[in-house]
Amino acid sequence: MNTQKQIILIVALLFMTVGGCAAYAAIDLPVRADSQSQWTLDQSRERGALLYANNCRTCHGNRGEGGVGLPLDTPELKNQDPLVLAANKAMIRRTLYCGRAGTRMPAWLNTNGGSLNAIQIEHLINLITAPEDTEVDGVPTSKWWLEAEHFAHNLNTELSALVGGDTLATIAKAHGIGYREISAANGNRNVDEILPKNTRVQIPGFKARPDGYIYTVYKDNETLRKIADSQLVGPVIIADLNGLKYTFEEKRGVATLQLLTEDGKPRAGLFPGETLKLPEGATYIVAAGDTPASIAQQHGIAVADLRRLNPTIFQGVNDTDPLEHRRQLNLPSLVYVAREGDTLQSIAEAHGIKDVVGLAQLNNLDAGAPVVNPGQEIRLPSGTRYIVGLADTWESVARSHKTTAAELARANGGDPATPLSQDVVLQLPKIDRYTVRGQTLEEVAKGFANVTAATLAEANGIQPNSILAIGTTLKLPDSAWGTAPPDAINPGTACVQYAVPNAVFQTLPGLGTPVSVKKPENFSTDVRFEAHANDWTIVADGQAQQPNLGGVKVKPGTTITFTSIVGLHNIVFNGEVQGADLKQGDTRQITMNTPGEYKVTCDYHPPMLGYIWVEQ
Repeated sequence: MNTQKQIILIVALLFMTVGGCAAYAAIDLPVRADSQSQWTLDQSRERGALLYANNCRTCHGNRGEGGVGLPLDTPELKNQDPLVLAANKAMIRRTLYCGRAGTRMPAWLNTNGGSLNAIQIEHLINLITAPEDTEVDGVPTSKWWLEAEHFAHNLNTELSALVGGDTLATIAKAHGIGYREISAANGNRNVDEILPKNTRVQIPGFKARPDGYIYTVYKDNETLRKIADSQLVGPVIIADLNGLKYTFEEKRGVATLQLLTEDGKPRAGLFPGETLKLPEGATYIVAAGDTPASIAQQHGIAVADLRRLNPTIFQGVNDTDPLEHRRQLNLPSLVYVAREGDTLQSIAEAHGIKDVVGLAQLNNLDAGAPVVNPGQEIRLPSGTRYIVGLADTWESVARSHKTTAAELARANGGDPATPLSQDVVLQLPKIDRYTVRGQTLEEVAKGFANVTAATLAEANGIQPNSILAIGTTLKLPDSAWGTAPPDAINPGTACVQYAVPNAVFQTLPGLGTPVSVKKPENFSTDVRFEAHANDWTIVADGQAQQPNLGGVKVKPGTTITFTSIVGLHNIVFNGEVQGADLKQGDTRQITMNTPGEYKVTCDYHPPMLGYIWVEQ
């Protein structure tokens, strides 16, 4: 072939190549681009389903059915009309960025204090607004909601519930058991003294090791108290005293104790309601919420015995009154020397003073002044005591109150050579029947969303009233929505423009029409309150009223039925919760016996509103 023919062939091939590329660009690329765009959107929705299962189902349900949070798998949010879709995406984006003020919906954007970035939020938006393309029990939905539910069920297999309650270790620590014994075994050494490394510590003997063993200090800041805790000195004392079967092992400074059943098999722990003897000299550290009566009942003793042994702590406290659980010190000098950053409010709180204005007047100060000057001496009212803080020492408290550690300790029957503790410690008589505290299945279920004692029992092949050993691990039902939703209310500070719910915003002066419900003239006899996603709809004598704008007048003794049609709700009368939550499909009846005006709301959904007037 000559050169001219070769050139012609090359040119022809070149034109064919260019033409083929042009045809590909004109025909295939648009199709491929649409396919690529759809693939990218589907990938985003799948990521949104996984993000939803990890972050959102606690409040909104495994498939967006609604709970404490509003339903998300709704026809309105899946509407594909371009204008509606754009509005929905903007609304969801704003809600995820800022949360919903006055509700449990937090801000999720990481720059607003949340845990998701803007791209992850877009994935969630694409999930929630995905079009209907399948059905479940005849109800249209999106396949991506089914994907979210699948991810949720997979997560449930990785979660478990644990029966909580007393262990031998927590009982020993709460009652100061083991510290006196380890001190005696080591020449009555101070249990809070810092021990040098390589110090050899004698662990007291017990049933499994009658001669005990030697523990060598190898960490900084170790004390006999810490060693007693880590080597389970108190737990083995309680176990031996009560004839409990167990195995004990110590390797390289790590001690383990395994309780056994009567036939020698491992058991998870103690059983709720089991009673134990405690050794002579046991004390008790008061916990928040403890009352004289509850402590006495727990220990199988009379309140009078507690009062006789602890007259100062119990002075002026009724049997059912909560005890102070943080130690308060008598002050030889009623003067406080202000430190950097102190305010009158913080000084009052540190001393249990409720009247800040009175404290200001006592010191000729402005109660509204933000700070006091460092070194300024603040006079304290007669009878004031100081609430011990976590890092306080005898010396630091004495210095800030113009006294000495010795005088302060003397005024409180303490020893300045020992660490100052926050704990309030009660002396106890001999305890022969300490009742072990532990969770019921109902209490365990409360730690999870959409879980009841019945569903938890069914998932584990047991009865709802079963008493399980503390430490028992339980499988969660497939229907679980993860851990229980948090109680924190969004203050609206993430986005100031949305700092109040719209329903409240509309009632502000000049911004909307205040919500006003007029009392009916006639009495109703057949009344239902229906809870939908975000409203109370009142049905009075067969007539449905406008959502969140209804009210009824009834006579005393009238029974009203409350039903949750959609989502999870609670019933609140004038700020007081009435019984347990209403899950979707639940019904409860409340008889209105006391005359008065009742504002009916729901803590989880602030816009929900209704009124009941009970009159003769």
